[in-house]
Amino acid sequence: MSDCATRFEELTRETDTVLAEDLAALQRLSEPTRIERYDGIKRSEESFVWEFSEDCPEFLTDEETARVRGNFRLARLLIAASFYADDGATVPPAMADDFVEAELQAVVDFDRYKQFDALTESQIEERIRRMEGEVYELVDEYTSTQIADMDALIENQDVQQDLVERLVARYEERREKIRHGFFVYVETHGLEHMVAAIEEAVTAVAEAEDERERVADELRSEVEGFSETLDSRVRGRYREAESELRELEGELASGQADPEAVRARLETVASGGADGTAVPAELRDRIERTSELGERIEERIADLEAVEERARDQATEQARPEAVALVENELDELRDQRAAVSEQVARLERECERVETAREALEDRQADLESRVDEIERSVGDDGGGVDGDHAVTAAMARMLEMDYLGRFDISMAEADSIRTRDGTVEIPDGYWEGRSERRSERSRLSSWLDEGEDPKRYPTNAVARYEITDERYLGLATATETVVAARVLADLRAHATNGFDASPATLDDLLSVVNEAVYEAERGEHGYLLAVASPTGWSERVREQVETADVARSRYSKYVSVCLVDLQDGSLVYDESDPVARENADLFAPPVDAERVDDCVATVRREYVEDVAHESVLLTEVAERHGYDEPVVKRAFNELEAAGAGEQLYLDELGLSLECGT
Repeated sequence: MSDCATRFEELTRETDTVLAEDLAALQRLSEPTRIERYDGIKRSEESFVWEFSEDCPEFLTDEETARVRGNFRLARLLIAASFYADDGATVPPAMADDFVEAELQAVVDFDRYKQFDALTESQIEERIRRMEGEVYELVDEYTSTQIADMDALIENQDVQQDLVERLVARYEERREKIRHGFFVYVETHGLEHMVAAIEEAVTAVAEAEDERERVADELRSEVEGFSETLDSRVRGRYREAESELRELEGELASGQADPEAVRARLETVASGGADGTAVPAELRDRIERTSELGERIEERIADLEAVEERARDQATEQARPEAVALVENELDELRDQRAAVSEQVARLERECERVETAREALEDRQADLESRVDEIERSVGDDGGGVDGDHAVTAAMARMLEMDYLGRFDISMAEADSIRTRDGTVEIPDGYWEGRSERRSERSRLSSWLDEGEDPKRYPTNAVARYEITDERYLGLATATETVVAARVLADLRAHATNGFDASPATLDDLLSVVNEAVYEAERGEHGYLLAVASPTGWSERVREQVETADVARSRYSKYVSVCLVDLQDGSLVYDESDPVARENADLFAPPVDAERVDDCVATVRREYVEDVAHESVLLTEVAERHGYDEPVVKRAFNELEAAGAGEQLYLDELGLSLECGT
């Protein structure tokens, strides 16, 4: 029996030595030494199982034999875990197949709390108290490891049962000390207040998250299908109505239209406008529902801000950072969602306004055509029919105005020393615009309306000259747009393609169609956008009022966007005087106007045609060709003469714009 005792001591000596060490001590050993000890323990384990038990069957009871065998495996597990715990290290191949990750991780988790082995329960309680702000980190770490969920480790089919038993036995005393220390801390220092503060924050955040998800679903429901509905029910009908009205304008311009047939077609256009009032009502309902979503988010933000305030005032020092951080994270999410809801409301409001103005514009055009039909009926037999030429601009003239205007704008930008932006004045050095400017146009859209073989170069293309002020990021490796400065011409391309001229001043719907694009880009990129929109046929009074009225002009679009209107008929600029970005950059957008040349043309037309009784009328093309004036100059001269009562402008089919002298 003494031989069995000696042999048992020899077999278990190295195992007992390893079990007495922690991971830090084992990690200080060289890798070859650890591998050698591992192999030695494994040989001793095999000898114990296959030889010692047979040679000394009465030396140990079955329970003692199982415990010793578990110690062998636990010692080998500790050595394997010493490799597993090293950052970036891997368990040697010879050990990798002996243990699963759950077993290795359990050892690492247990080892984190080895400092408690040498402490009494009162010392542990005192240590926790001194941790102060770290106490919650310790609690969280403790409860997230496998030692806090031993049942999960035991039920893991891949974990060796005798290892679990040895781990539990080895660390049970430590686990009880830790638990008791926390219990004492709760009883002594009121940890329940800390838990209550966090519990309130968790509950409030969970409720806010649920509400945020519901709002997101409802907002998504409001948005989905919106554009399709608008296109099918409004934009499509308006496009059809506009096409029909342009055809009627062309017929009236020819002087060959049947008044009764035109009136019947006008009634058909008017009868198709039921959605013109229904859709704005639907949009207003959507705006109201979406605004209510924003109000619900506002309520949650207010609730969470109150919880955050209570956490700051009432929570203990240990709980305060975690409770406040928890609430602040959700508040950030809610505020982002509030911004998204506000953006959607603004979009719906812009679309509603656009639909209403489009409807009003169609009604105005229908009323204008009806008036022309009445005039035709009152002057039956008069073969000089035509369209009121006050704003009439031929396609060729519009093309020339577009090229002249954008050329003048490019010169202004090249000569600019500084640009006023939302953030202040930016100095512009020589050559700054190289690589920061471009031209765009709607030539492809124009081509879709032209007959085959027609040259698009004879028509305006609604070209855009665009310049970007940028800011360097990431040590100059990238740039971000700070401000866009753009000038674009807005002509009715379809009218020019269909009739060869346009006689209608640009409407609020026309303006919104381009401003909304700028608003979308500016708000998405959160940068400034200074936009000049030039109309060859001038602007309606409603548009001028919209832009000039200081209390609505800028807020009607976006805080990022400033708008300047350019009237290419008379060279005037219209902008909100209260907007410093538009006001201080207005000179950039001034069109090229040769006042002396216009005055000279006025004198020529008055002398050669108006005061000459032999001429009842004169064509714009005749004045331009005979006297060498550019067509835009003649057009402005006709405007001034009409304003002075020297004649009336009329657009005649196939002949173009004329001035009826003395009418």
